[in-house]
Amino acid sequence: MRKLLLLLMVIAGSLQAEQLNCTVNAEAAILMNADTGVILFEKNAHDLHFPASITKIATASYALKNNGDKLDEVITVEQEAVASISEEKKRKNNYEASSYLLVPGGTHIGLKKGEEMSLIDLLYGMMLASGNDAANVIAQHIGGTIPAFVDNLNVYLKEIGCKNTTFLNPHGLHHPKHQTTAFDMAMMAKEALKDPVFRKIVATVRYPRPKTNKQESTTLVQTNRLLKKGKYFYAKAIGVKTGQTSLAGSTLVAAAKNGDRTLIAVMLKCKEREDTLKDATALFDAAFNQTKVKKVLLRKGPQTFAIDVPGAKNGIATMIPEDLSIEYYPAEEPKVKSFLTWAAVTPPVKQGQPVGEVYLQTEDGTKLNSIPLLAQDNVDSTWLWSFKETFKGGSSFLKWLGVIIALAFLGGLFLLLRRQS
Repeated sequence: MRKLLLLLMVIAGSLQAEQLNCTVNAEAAILMNADTGVILFEKNAHDLHFPASITKIATASYALKNNGDKLDEVITVEQEAVASISEEKKRKNNYEASSYLLVPGGTHIGLKKGEEMSLIDLLYGMMLASGNDAANVIAQHIGGTIPAFVDNLNVYLKEIGCKNTTFLNPHGLHHPKHQTTAFDMAMMAKEALKDPVFRKIVATVRYPRPKTNKQESTTLVQTNRLLKKGKYFYAKAIGVKTGQTSLAGSTLVAAAKNGDRTLIAVMLKCKEREDTLKDATALFDAAFNQTKVKKVLLRKGPQTFAIDVPGAKNGIATMIPEDLSIEYYPAEEPKVKSFLTWAAVTPPVKQGQPVGEVYLQTEDGTKLNSIPLLAQDNVDSTWLWSFKETFKGGSSFLKWLGVIIALAFLGGLFLLLRRQS
């Protein structure tokens, strides 16, 4: 169907979802649809907070984006990636020391200078066991230097829609300027979950890390208790990452899937780790317990839209063969507008012939369901239009023959009228 004109005509007003009725302990939180980006719930979602180890979601996502085709590549650990400094010395130096330096007592997988490990094993070590050392090794390998990796990471985060994030290191150890928001963390997870390798890693509960030239083999165990059998196990959970420092409190980015619907929950600044798990479960349950509703925007049958077509005896009245409707979960009611596009139509027009289209479009320009606009009745062409169309096509001989016949007719008519006068 060739489009002649797009009428920016709002048929139905924008729809606005009602936020889930839910209470969370986190100082900042959000629940987002991983596919559409629709926000189902938010609480101080754009306030700045320290993320702690959920930073590693961004590190893993960026690493896979750049080196996802080199997962078996063996990386050698350099001293800079495993060097450490005490938290007290960091504070005394006003955090002037390199922000990526490790601290004693931080989570790690025991990497040593000169140790050789594949990128995929390092990713599991970073995401399951929350290895800060693994994050540094990955960053140094991909960025050339850890600061260069972090600079590029911040550019990447802006590109995927993060608005207020500044990361100073790849692991999330405290720095006063290493901050993000619940919204931005949801955007990071939304992007990361598009990668099947990332999804597989963050959904894994136990991973057998192979023996290296410096360590015996061991088993890496998931820190996210939503994935592990026990008090906080959530059957629909598919990831993503936990975090905790004294200043960040407990943080969590969680994802859960029910049918074809994947949701992301982010909790920042919780007093207890259990609070993050309770909050995530409460948000997921509140959303998954909703049933879809259907809203009809246009009823089937005759419509008020009509178009005057050149050469037609009268305007073309329209109808639609079925309801134009939209289905959604109440907390995800989309903001949509309806648009009408006319087709290139010439008379005669037959009843039921498509003459246009009505479609729904979201705020970001995504086209949803559409329905054809049909002619209500037959519409004939005018005599003059039919005459012109007769000679529009065909061979030159037939065209001239038609002209001669027409002239002869008009000449005969003229003579007859003259005799009568």
